[in-house]
Amino acid sequence: MVKVGVIGTGGMGSRHVRNLHRYTPAEVVAVMDLDRTRAEAAVNFIPGCAVYTDVGALIEDPQVEAVVIASPDSFHASTALRCIAAGKPTLCEKPLATTLEDARKVLDAEVAYGRRLLMLAFMREYDPAHRALKDAAERGDLGELLMMRGTHTGYADPHPRTTADVIVNSAIHDIHSARWLLQQEVEQVYVRRVVSDSARPETCRLLVTQLTFRNGSLGVLEMNTESGFGYQVDVELTGSLGAARTARASAPMMRLAGREFQTIDDDWLIRFDPAYILEVQAWVQSLMEGRPSGPSTWDGYAAMVVADACIKSSEAGVPQAVPELLRPSIYA
Repeated sequence: MVKVGVIGTGGMGSRHVRNLHRYTPAEVVAVMDLDRTRAEAAVNFIPGCAVYTDVGALIEDPQVEAVVIASPDSFHASTALRCIAAGKPTLCEKPLATTLEDARKVLDAEVAYGRRLLMLAFMREYDPAHRALKDAAERGDLGELLMMRGTHTGYADPHPRTTADVIVNSAIHDIHSARWLLQQEVEQVYVRRVVSDSARPETCRLLVTQLTFRNGSLGVLEMNTESGFGYQVDVELTGSLGAARTARASAPMMRLAGREFQTIDDDWLIRFDPAYILEVQAWVQSLMEGRPSGPSTWDGYAAMVVADACIKSSEAGVPQAVPELLRPSIYA
């Protein structure tokens, strides 16, 4: 049995605690959060689970064999570095880091360690709807893949978000999905946006990103952070033989009192609940078998390289080239 410590017990961290406890053979032996009361509440159904308010204490706990990082984005890179230094396998929530410089530090540290320790939590790889689309592409049903179109919506936050935050925190999922589905690296990006607050030009409510891949295929990513109607993620692939789109949310199509409608999810925790379960199951299985699995540190870094180019394009208002990347051998 793998003994796991979870860092961060907010919405995502507490979900990982629940899923690890209920759906895997792993044992959650420790959690950490600056808010001790919240941490205790997250494990009130796990007798004897240690509760920490210090990251280092959890990582150094000899009981903890593997770590889940679900803290706020700004702490991902520094915590990942400590886990690598301790030699502890880690499931790290996206993004790998909030800056390209910090993402590179994590990549270099893992390469220096000599083998994969981190799995990035790009959970769409485990979403049944995305997996079905990927399978259709890999079978050759669509022929040569020519284009990926992604739409990603959500309710507005209490305060307008910056363009950089929308790209690094949210659109990073769409960037990874594009690379994963097309199996190509991005060569150029062009970002246009609609500001959320005209008095704050750095804000963003709607982001449209055009991608050009190195083989000539294309991508269009739409990120609507203030949709007003709910959380949705849709992806469509266009190929030389046909096209396919992810199935919509699992809510039934209702016909009531002269109306036909389907309920839209409130947030990602609802929409991707099955994916989060499958993700931790795959991670724990990989630990038990002693083999790396799933999205890697390389995937997290490559997505950040594209995200960094997107930020520069949004600031300059012109297309931005994406540097060609050399994949280290441990990620072959």
